[in-house]
Amino acid sequence: MAPKRKSQADVPTPNGSGNSSGRIAHWLMKAEPDTRLERGHDVAFSIDHLAACKTTKWDGVRNPEARTIMKEKMRTGDDVLFYHSNTKIPGVAGLARICSQSYPDPSAFDSNHPYYDPKSDPDSPKWWLVDVEFVEKLDTLVPLGLLQKIAGKGADNKPLTKEERNDVDYLSDAELEAIKGMALLNRGRLSVQPVEQRAYNAILALSRNRGWDHWPGKWNPRAAASAKPTPAAKTKPEQNGPLESAKTDRTAKAASVSSKPSASKKAKTEPNTEPDAAPPTDGLRRSSRRRNV
Repeated sequence: MAPKRKSQADVPTPNGSGNSSGRIAHWLMKAEPDTRLERGHDVAFSIDHLAACKTTKWDGVRNPEARTIMKEKMRTGDDVLFYHSNTKIPGVAGLARICSQSYPDPSAFDSNHPYYDPKSDPDSPKWWLVDVEFVEKLDTLVPLGLLQKIAGKGADNKPLTKEERNDVDYLSDAELEAIKGMALLNRGRLSVQPVEQRAYNAILALSRNRGWDHWPGKWNPRAAASAKPTPAAKTKPEQNGPLESAKTDRTAKAASVSSKPSASKKAKTEPNTEPDAAPPTDGLRRSSRRRNV
């Protein structure tokens, strides 16, 4: 018989952000927002999918350390940074909350599941999970590249300039140090990670207060594009005289005729006015988690 789920009486009451025990009560949990097939199943799951389904089982985790965090350390009410992973611009996309105590992950026993584990025994389960509920989609995604830059671990490995520090002067020095110490920047592959409260608060401030929007980087393509100088248009020297004027008139008429596109060429250059196809409304995360219910 599978073990019973822990009752609320069996576990400590969460102390939340103001706990005096020093227990970590903030976490970062990764999900892949882009389509990826695992054993024929689309395992994509984004903050928009969580917003649609409201609550989901965080199943399919097969890393022992991440499993232990969910099984032994998370508590109902803990805060979560929802992180988009394995995508063009990875980063913190929203907020979620732990809404159950841990219990065995049933997907490990399902032979049709993309993350089925034949070595996991229902009588002595190897993998555990928690339920997670949607809280908020951030107005501005906080990119991994931004956090790396703030920590001095960006492409140039340089600390913030005086001007850049002023751009984010709403962050305290302690919050900057907390970002530098994040597991995300030091143990990036771990899919479930603890987050210090100062780092959690700093990430929320970066999303809501911004100020870094114009910083160039691959993680900020709009700023990178605007930083590229626009080449000046080349102008030909002005020509004078009736002979040159007549020549110009003849050239202009010829250009006017040749510039009219044929019907076939015009058809190829017409913009596509059809709306983009709507994203699929069902499917799986990296698990049996439904994207909406």
